[in-house]
Amino acid sequence: MSKVFISGSISTKTLPNGVLESLKKIQNNNMTILVGDADGIDKVIQDHFKKNNYDNVHVYSIYSSPRYLSSKTFQKKFVNVALEITKERERQTYKDEAMSVDSDYSLVVWDGKSKGSHKNIIRALSLDKKVKVYLSNEDRFIEPKRINKNEIDFIFYENNGYSAKEVVDYLNNEGKEYFKNTRALNKFLIDKKIIEKQDEIYVPLKNQDLFIIEKYRGKISGIKFKNSFIDWLESTIDSKAKQVDLF
Repeated sequence: MSKVFISGSISTKTLPNGVLESLKKIQNNNMTILVGDADGIDKVIQDHFKKNNYDNVHVYSIYSSPRYLSSKTFQKKFVNVALEITKERERQTYKDEAMSVDSDYSLVVWDGKSKGSHKNIIRALSLDKKVKVYLSNEDRFIEPKRINKNEIDFIFYENNGYSAKEVVDYLNNEGKEYFKNTRALNKFLIDKKIIEKQDEIYVPLKNQDLFIIEKYRGKISGIKFKNSFIDWLESTIDSKAKQVDLF
């Protein structure tokens, strides 16, 4: 019997029509549902199948009693986590990893930003599992041929942005060692009058569409870099530059 791991953002409170159609097919095919015990998508999925009198649902939890269990007819699956792992987010990751391994398919309802959902998609792909992704922020399924690591990473960073270190690491991984460190990248952008430092915070002076401007209580708290920033950077810097000594 095929098993499908269903996951998504904790902010999910309702299921779009497209996702409901997929859930109907899953139920009609008597597939085993693997789902977590958190709020958000986990709760919504459990409630959906309870409402539809479908009990072929396995609820995974790192606790002996799941944090949320919609129906007593659902099976409980305990995932053991080593005691030395104390950070809650890291502990919960073991539960997701277990469901990825145990499943044949993954259905992810993703807002394009959730780090956990991003990891679930990438992990499923690395395990060669079939993956279906619903982009809730665009109200559509991603075309199957576009569900690959590069496309999923592109969507994630377009919505979350890269840190300066992630930009430098990305370029180095591509064999483009323009900058030795983030200090060199920031200096280059300051010299080009793209950004400036105000009260210990970098802010864009121009080309603002290349950045995600982060705010806290209405004030700029920092910047992240979009995919378009990396394209701009590569086209701006001399392609023959191997080192950043001149920066």
